[in-house]
Amino acid sequence: MRFAGDTLLLTAADGTVTGVDAGSGAVRWSRRVPGLGLPSFISFAGDPLAYATGPGDGGKGTRVTAVDPRTGAVRWQARLAGTLRPFGSSGGSLFLQSVDGVYGDTRAVVRYSPGAGATREVALSVPLQQAHATVRGDVVHLLSAGGSLVAVDLAAGRQLWSLETSVSRGSAPVADAWHVYVLSSDGRLLAVDARSGALVGQTPARLGAGGDRVASSVPDPVPVAGHVCGGAPDGTVFAVDARDPSAW
Repeated sequence: MRFAGDTLLLTAADGTVTGVDAGSGAVRWSRRVPGLGLPSFISFAGDPLAYATGPGDGGKGTRVTAVDPRTGAVRWQARLAGTLRPFGSSGGSLFLQSVDGVYGDTRAVVRYSPGAGATREVALSVPLQQAHATVRGDVVHLLSAGGSLVAVDLAAGRQLWSLETSVSRGSAPVADAWHVYVLSSDGRLLAVDARSGALVGQTPARLGAGGDRVASSVPDPVPVAGHVCGGAPDGTVFAVDARDPSAW
């Protein structure tokens, strides 16, 4: 089950996909999607399409299918090299992690531009375990399970910087024009300079009474109106001034 805009996508055991109006519950369409056995969709804010991936022909590479969730129409399909996982879209391009087929470590970042049929891949200096990835413009930020935060510029075709944050379990990294923000499982919010990769500020931990418990997931920070909002394990929701993280 996946929400894509105002449509709920449901996949049955036989691979039939049904698009349901999220407001009224009315069925908009129901059919098999060509080339996909049992599709699982992903969608991104501001992108009108939903995406499904599966093995390419003969089990080699990755088949990516872009579907209009309101009609079920296939907008494009591509067969790309490697084992790929989409994580974001920007400027009409789809961004994917290239992962190791055995351990799932992210070894590279891929940008696919369907209009031109062009693929660009940038290898990471070190593979990242269980990495969360986000994109802003052409710059991708990844945070590994071990705390490595990496910035990759797909337009320039190179890795920009890497920082060891000591965050062993964190949110996806979220960026604005100045900083990259990460929430840790102990409630700290970290701010990293988006250009240099230097840590410029962090809030105190907010563990609360259950400080000996490990959160199963960490919510993403939300930059809004000059502030950054976050949620902490002690149950608080907080906002700090994004303009001066050194004062946190």
